[in-house]
Order: sequence, then structure tokens, then C-alpha cells
Amino acid sequence: MRLIATTWQPVWHETPLGWLDRYRAALAEVAADRDTLVVFPEYAALEAAFYGTVTLDARGWMQRGANHFDAYCDGIRALSKDTGATILGGSGFARKGDQIVNRALFCAPEGEAWLEKQMPTPYERALDMAPGEAMPILATRFGKIAAVICYDSEFPPIARRFAEAGAELLLVPSCTDTEQGASRVEIGCRARALEGQMIVAMAPLVGEVPGCEVIDVNLGQARIFCPPDGTSPEDGTLAQGPRNAPGFAILNTLSESLAQARKGTDVSVFAHWPESETPQNPPETRNFR
Repeated sequence: MRLIATTWQPVWHETPLGWLDRYRAALAEVAADRDTLVVFPEYAALEAAFYGTVTLDARGWMQRGANHFDAYCDGIRALSKDTGATILGGSGFARKGDQIVNRALFCAPEGEAWLEKQMPTPYERALDMAPGEAMPILATRFGKIAAVICYDSEFPPIARRFAEAGAELLLVPSCTDTEQGASRVEIGCRARALEGQMIVAMAPLVGEVPGCEVIDVNLGQARIFCPPDGTSPEDGTLAQGPRNAPGFAILNTLSESLAQARKGTDVSVFAHWPESETPQNPPETRNFR
């Protein structure tokens, strides 16, 4: 079983389906098949709207992105059917009643599910984006999968709920426009791997996208993390792609890495976590001034 996290740079196309040809070529490059799980980044779905002559502000891009989101998801479904791969498509603006949420399609030959961002960033809140609903834990041939989008990874209780419910693998599509933002998501993913004793895969958007205010500058590096324990790599990094450039982080030993994450360790953070939530004595404050 293979896990592939993409570092993806959206580009403009001459035709509405140009993005789909590009995705198909990328999946062919990594020989994606039934034993492959591929993760695309946050806001990668906007690439389906990158054609023609367009001049829009951020709210305009919300509407254009939402207008193209269903077509993007249809393309992801076609790619999964053609290759047999399981794909977490890039997220994008999607309509939910009279609101806009940040949503992604998880698509497998056996079925599909929606992932929505639960914690909008301050930027997204300024655009009046709504918080979404958590994706269910999916029992798949790759293991029990959960997913969160970017900012969600910075809130330990969100991932903890998934871990307590049995998730073994956490997928984190992301989009950040500063090195600080990229570091925050990376730190969050590393911490979630340690706390939940899970495999965590982050897939960031990268590069400059002229003409789209929402994702005009993007920084990051695809990484796949495990708890740094037992026989795992010393820093807990199982795979990584190029930094701030398109590419892939490829883990060819997913099944073995999942087994190691919780059962082949010297410490038991996941098992001992409840003890940390029930201290014998509440903290006190002493005045040393």
C-alpha cells in the first residue's frame, strides 16, 4: 500500500478541462493504482476555474470557485475510476445551502465522502465562510482514515476525537502564504502524529498563481509523519517532497508504518493521554513578584 501527498502548484489553462489532463498526467507519473492513496492540497480545486480572461476579487473567486466545484469533483471521480486509486481531491469553495464552505471530495472505488473545514481562518471568516462538518472515519483497505483541512490541524481536540474513535491515518491538505503558516501546519501535523500515534500526511499548495487573489502566493512541503519512536526515523519523517516546488512525498510502506505507529513504540502517548486530562490537583498560581 502506498500513500502519496502532493505538493501542487495550480496553473492557468487554455480550456476548462485542462486541469484534468494535468491531474491525469501526475497520477500516471506516480503510477497510481488500486493500492495507492493520493492527497491533493487545500484550494487545489480552484484550478478547475483557471481558464479564460478573469478579473475578480476574493469574493468573486468564491463564487467562481463554487460554480466549478461540482465539475472538479466529477473529474476526481473519473480519475479514481480510471486508475483505481483512492483520491482525496483538493478542497475548494462549495455551496451548502445559502453558505460557502471549504470542502473536498474523498473518492474511492468503494464509495465517497465529503470533508469540510471545521475551523475557518480569520481570512476565511472575513469572507463570511461558514464552518463545515467533520468527515466520518472511513474504514478502508489502507486503514481507518480521517482528514482535516489546514487550520483544523492546529487544534489538538479535533484530531484527538478522531484518534479516540479509531483513526490510524490523518490526511491534512493545506494552503499557506507564509513560511510561518507552513511551519504552523507542519508543527501541528507532527504533534498530531505524536499525540495520536498516527500517520499524518500533509499536502500543501505551492507557487504563485497570478490573477487569483485567494491563492496568489503559496508555500510548503509535502511531508508524511509518524511518531518518532521505536524503529521509526529519528525525526518522525517517513517521506517528503520538494520545498516550495511541485512534487510528491511517497510512502511505499504504508501498512508497515501504520503497524509501527501505535504498536512498535517505546512510549504510549495515545494510551496515557486520558491521565493527562485528569490531574490529581488543579494548577495553582503563586505570586513571586
